[in-house]
Amino acid sequence: MKMKFNDQKKLYRQNALTQSDILYLLDSRGLDVTVVSGKCADIIRSIHGSMSRLAPMGDDERRSLWFEVKGKRWEWYRLSVSTYKDRHYLYITGDTYDHHVFCDKDDCNSRHCFYEDELVGIFSKIEKYVAGLVDNILSAPEQYNSYVEKYLSYYRREGLIKRSVLNSLIPDNSYDGIDILRVINIYENQVEPTLFSEMTIRRYMHYWRIAYEAVYGKMSGDDIEVFRHSSKGHETREYNLDSEDDFRRWKSDVSPYHGFDVVYARVHLYPTYTNGQWHFYVGTGSYWNLDDCFRAVIGLSDAGISVELGEVDHILGILKETDYVEITPYAYRYMQGDDIGSQMKLPYADEVGKVVIKEIVENTKWNKLEKVSPLA
Repeated sequence: MKMKFNDQKKLYRQNALTQSDILYLLDSRGLDVTVVSGKCADIIRSIHGSMSRLAPMGDDERRSLWFEVKGKRWEWYRLSVSTYKDRHYLYITGDTYDHHVFCDKDDCNSRHCFYEDELVGIFSKIEKYVAGLVDNILSAPEQYNSYVEKYLSYYRREGLIKRSVLNSLIPDNSYDGIDILRVINIYENQVEPTLFSEMTIRRYMHYWRIAYEAVYGKMSGDDIEVFRHSSKGHETREYNLDSEDDFRRWKSDVSPYHGFDVVYARVHLYPTYTNGQWHFYVGTGSYWNLDDCFRAVIGLSDAGISVELGEVDHILGILKETDYVEITPYAYRYMQGDDIGSQMKLPYADEVGKVVIKEIVENTKWNKLEKVSPLA
């Protein structure tokens, strides 16, 4: 018999964790893993035992559950376990900055917890909650899946929306002051890049300055002084600025370390040598810095310099609104694969209004949620 919503809530929220519990856990940034031992490690293995009653859902015996945490309001979190090289991992994830990873053995990204004894109580609470939740899920798996499908917050989901639709709801003002029709023309009708028979550090600095000032505005001083704004601008002193051999040596020395960045780590003016000639390549993988990239390209074009352009298909898809935007709680700056030009988090009502949120949700094709099932 199908349970009523209030009965489902009570069932899945029995012995629920609280926001205070979650806040006490060590945060993980990037690939950071917190290693625990003793009682906490035993509890992680016990949680694995409870979760092993469910069918694996991914590589490394991954199994995952959505669950609710009690605070000022109920918040959705995801708990996952996985096993790799005899190490047992436990993941508890909320939003981008609410991520906690624990392991019962050292790995290459691990750090040790220095207040492990104080974690035992919370780990025990997690253990009890997971065991009870798995029991309740196994009694009626489809009921749990339906509950999550219906009530999981859209702020925890991922999906795709057409950029043209999104821009009609939230106008994109990222390129104010930039002649976008001209940018589209430059990217659609690419010309051969300007060729140089010789490249020196002095010549590179001159054209780097043009791109840099197109982004940041006019600078005082000569090219050498302005180039010191570059991450490698102070590393030209040991080289002959007018020697191509020294340019090649400098290029090799700084290539691994953001040596050609107009905008640090984001927009690049890269010198390329092909068929006995030099030319410049301008590109960025960062959607958040497209405006800077366009300013650099236009600035060089105004100076009579054509460049090889990077990410052309992505950029044209974004500017002509023919691609998609991925909505995800883990949105980041980089352009994605295929027809996904960028990512964004679902905005909140106080940012764009409830009506706009409703329209975004209705026009987004949301990814199917993983279903939980018993171990066969």
